[in-house]
This record gives sequence, structure tokens and C-alpha cells, in this order.
Amino acid sequence: MSVLDVQTNGFHQSEDPEMIPTEVLFGYPREQARLSPDGKFVAYLSPSPDQVSNVWVRPLDGKEEDAKMVTKENHRGCGYKDWYSAVDLALEAEPVPSLLSQIRWFLWNPSGEYIIYKQDGGGDEDWHHFAVDLASGDIRDLTPYDNVSSRLMPSSISGLRPYDMCFYMNIREKSDFDVYKINIKTGDVVLDTENPGDIQDWLCDSNFQVRGALQYHLSDGSSTIRVRDSVDSEWRDVLHWSSQEHGAMMGFASDPKKMYILSSLDSPTSRLVLINLEDGSVERVIASHPKCDVLGFRGDPSKVLFMDFRTKEYTAVAFAYDKLKWTVLHPRWVVTYEIDNGSAETYIYERSSKTMTLLFEHLPKLKQYKLGSMQPHVVKARDGLDILIYLTLPADVEPKNLPLVLRTHGGPWFRDWWGWDSEAQYFASRGYACLQVQYRGSDGFGKVFLHAGDKQWGAKMQNDITDSVLWTINQGIVDRERVAIGGISFGSFCSLAGAAFTPELYKCCVDLVGPTQMKTVTTKIVPYWKPKRKLLHDRVIDLENDDELNQQRSPFFHADKIQVPVIIAHGGNDIVVNPGESEQMFQALKDLNKPVTYLIYKDEGHWLERPQNKMDWFWRLEKLLHKQIGGKLGTPPPVTKSGAFLVYDSIGL
Repeated sequence: MSVLDVQTNGFHQSEDPEMIPTEVLFGYPREQARLSPDGKFVAYLSPSPDQVSNVWVRPLDGKEEDAKMVTKENHRGCGYKDWYSAVDLALEAEPVPSLLSQIRWFLWNPSGEYIIYKQDGGGDEDWHHFAVDLASGDIRDLTPYDNVSSRLMPSSISGLRPYDMCFYMNIREKSDFDVYKINIKTGDVVLDTENPGDIQDWLCDSNFQVRGALQYHLSDGSSTIRVRDSVDSEWRDVLHWSSQEHGAMMGFASDPKKMYILSSLDSPTSRLVLINLEDGSVERVIASHPKCDVLGFRGDPSKVLFMDFRTKEYTAVAFAYDKLKWTVLHPRWVVTYEIDNGSAETYIYERSSKTMTLLFEHLPKLKQYKLGSMQPHVVKARDGLDILIYLTLPADVEPKNLPLVLRTHGGPWFRDWWGWDSEAQYFASRGYACLQVQYRGSDGFGKVFLHAGDKQWGAKMQNDITDSVLWTINQGIVDRERVAIGGISFGSFCSLAGAAFTPELYKCCVDLVGPTQMKTVTTKIVPYWKPKRKLLHDRVIDLENDDELNQQRSPFFHADKIQVPVIIAHGGNDIVVNPGESEQMFQALKDLNKPVTYLIYKDEGHWLERPQNKMDWFWRLEKLLHKQIGGKLGTPPPVTKSGAFLVYDSIGL
């Protein structure tokens, strides 16, 4: 049930021509173009005529009208998880059926005969993988198991076996992922390698043999890379790192006695290195940066090219093969060009002629609007730590005394990125500056910065956010009396903490799928997250002994200090943060007669994915922000099928 069930047959246009309609910003884009193995076709994600994301395939040399939709997603699917009894809600209407989530990822199989894609049921993260037979159009669920999550092992994909792939699935034990070999042509499923209970990742070699494993030690949070020389050999330890280090297996090298890994050992940041599997020694550093982590790579790491994107100069080139062997590479590349203030564009690059042809724009309707720019700045926290922030400003507006929307990322072991951000542009087009803070503990800035956030929820992490807001005010960019705080997931914990601990700074608070108590969010986790308990113990709170810390820093215990309107929303299928977290915060505010709005999106998980729900949510935010800090207010968007259930609304949203 939504308060925004508005029927429309036309394109929604705000009264202000500079305000970008929500359906333009939050509709499904065209994206993820991928060439077929023979280079004759291109597949990509694009909306269907009824505006649902699907996979389309067209001849590369053909026209757009030659494209064929090969998946059949229409947002009908599995039954939703009925968590409502857990929070004792009396629903006034029949719950909507849960929907298969949008298709967010796909790939070609090596022969080019099949498209593989994945979906879960309305955000429940029980991932199923499907195979589309492009000749017949038939779609097969490769992992047709209830209450099971599947993960594709990328290292198992090979042109030598185009129909065979490895998947992790937690069929046998909900807490452990075993390796299964699946034939996408026949659907045959064979258990290959059982998880002894402590393996978090697996790796295949070029012979389709599972020979690598990442072992997690529950006792101390450390990890070990284990390998075996063949499927008949015993597993042996190769490399070990403590919970204060980071590492990951990336792939076996062409020499089966070597492996590419990410590792922070002997380095302030994570590096891409080649190790010898006999003794774990580093044979070569492939890529590193003194301040930033290498997060991964695409392609063959034996042929790596680096560019400094500030100067556009190639800074290092390492080729393991001579130029005569470059002929095995495809003559065409897919290249996507991204900017912060416009639609991304995808091109086909012809390597022989060094020319590019536009394939498509991701969001072509953006061209008619003026877009703000995202500016990076470095702010000094009160203890001297450098904090990176991104500040998106409205287009063609003097950056002086603007209202500010603080949008805090989740994780907290995550980060924002410079580039296109539909939410930041949404706020900018309504006249707000939008601030994104990479507080201590954010990912990607090295292990010292990461662990500076250990056990700093509601403390130094929160100070970084506060100090960044004060910086924008002291620079004259932001009006001190017009600041709103919001976030998603852990960012919502920060939002509530900001409203409680620095109530003089904010005029309203936004909480989307947020934790509200440190202890309850760390105890209510799904079975296969059991290794995270030690990580949560080390980085968040001692689950057994820190009751005092929990009460000092968790915003739930400080609801009485919140003096501004709060909007709270949660996905009904969220397995990452239990919906009870939002329920308890809502009840605390309601019992104190605080202004609060509380919604449940019954067909969502740990984020808002469906465009109809995003439009519903952001229209409510638009009304709240306009009321509290005075930005622009447009007209209601064309929401027709939102899964929103309005539980309580004393704000009037």
C-alpha cells in the first residue's frame, strides 16, 4: 500500500525545468555491455517495454531495433519472507507477493550459446543462477533450491569446457558453501568439494580442479591460503595473515605453482602480487599504491597496463608476452566512459583503426538537464587524520550558504566513489549540496585507516562526519541552519547518532535499513555469516562484555535526545540488518511522541532496488527536506506499483 498510487500515461515533468524527475534518475539504465566470445554480438542490460531490467542481445554490426530481449523478467516470482510476526505488526492489507529482483549481472558462456544471470527473491539474497539458451529461448534455473544461496566461481569459466562451471552453494549446511560442478547445457549438478566448515572462498585452476581455498580461523579472525597439487593430494598451508591484514585469492597463474593474490602483508595497502605456492614468497608485485588499496583486476594480470588518470600518462607497463602473441586478443573492445555530471557512454573500440563508435548512452534523458559536479576535498579531522569527502553542488548556483544533505555510506567497510551518483544528483537538482564522507574505517585507503575505525561506531567515526559538516559550514558553502543527515545501513546508524549526539547540527534525520543497537545488529545474522562474528567482535563491540559501550554509543538508547523529525524505512526481506532494528527505533521515538514516519518496503531487502520504490522513497524525502531545510519541491512522481507499506506517519509524508 502506497500513498503515492498515481496513474500516469505520460512522462512526469517537474514544474521546475532544472529538477530532474525521479524516473529519469532512478529508472533502469542501459549498462554492462559485453561482447560475445566470437565478437559478432553484444549483450547488455536495458529496460523492457514495461520498464523492467532485462538482458538484450543484438548483432554488433546491426541496429538498435535488431536487439532481442532474451530474459523474461517481469517482477513476478518467489514468495516473500514473512518477518512481520517477529515485530508484531498488524498489516491492514494483503502483503504483495515478493518479486524476483532486477537482473544486475550477467555473462556469456565461453561458447556464446548461453547467457548466465542471477537473481534473488525480492532482496532475500538467496541467489539463483539461470542459463538462457539463445537458440531456443529456454531459461533453466541452474540452482533450483529453496532457501539456498549460490555463487559462481569465476575461475571455473574456461573455453576448454564451455558448458561446465563451478558454483558455491549452502545446500548441505546453511553455514557452509560447498563446491558444485554444474553443466549449464544439461542442468546436471555434482557435489565436487565439501567445505570442512572454515572455508570462505575457493579457486579453480585451468584444468577445472578446485585447488585453492581461503581458510578463516574463527578463534582469532586470521586467514590462511591453502592449496593442493591435485584433487588427490592433501591440502597444505601456503600463506597466513592476521585479522589486522587483508588478503584474497585472485587466480592461479599459467604456471600452476603460482597464484595471484591481494595482500597487505609487508605493505601499508593491499597489493596485487604473484606468489610462489611452494613457500608463499612474493615473486613479483603486479600493482600497488602507497595510499590506496588495489581492490582487484580484470583480465590477465600477466599483462597489466597502468594509467595515472590525473595526467592521462601511462606510468607502468608490464608485458609477459611478446607482441607477436597479441593476435589472440579480440580486435574489438567494449569501453565505457564515465563522468560525474552526465550519463556514462559505452563505445566499441576498434583496435586496428583506434576508433570508437558509440554503442549507447546509459541514461540518455539526462542530456536535457543541468547536472552538478562532484568535488573531492581532504578535510582534517579533529585528531589530525585526513578524511576524503565528496561534495556535489547544484549546477549554476553560487556555492554559498546552501542547504546540505549529508549522505553517509554503509558498511562501514565500504566507500563512495567519485563519478556518477544518481542520489547526489537528485539532491543537487533540488538545490542542495550533497556531502559524502569517507570516515575512518572506510575501505580502500590502507589498513591503518581501516583499523582506525575499530570500535569507533558513534565515536571517532562520528566525529569525522561532524568535522566534515563543520568544514562545509566554515568554508561558507553551507548554511549552518539548514543541514539534514541521512544514510543507508551503517550510514543510518551514523544518521541517528548524529541526530542524538549533535542535535544542534541537524534539522531532520533519514534512516534507511539502519542498525540502531551495536549488540542486536551483530547477534542477529544469517548462518553463513558466522565468520563475521569475530570481525564484528574486533571492529564493533565485544558481544559478551560491552553492555556499557553499547548503551553509550547506540542511538536507540538516546532517542530522547533527538529533537528533529526522523523518517525510517526497511526492506521486508533484509537479511543483512534485521528489520527489528528499525522497528525498535521507531517504537522508541513513537513512545516519546517524537515526529517520526515509518515504512516497510515489503518487496525489498537491504537496499531499495525497484524504481517504483525508489521514486516513492525519494518523494517522501523531497517533502521532508523541503519542509525542514527549504529546498525545491516538485510534483509527485508516477508511482503505480510501490511495495511501500506506511506503518506510521506523524510528520505528514
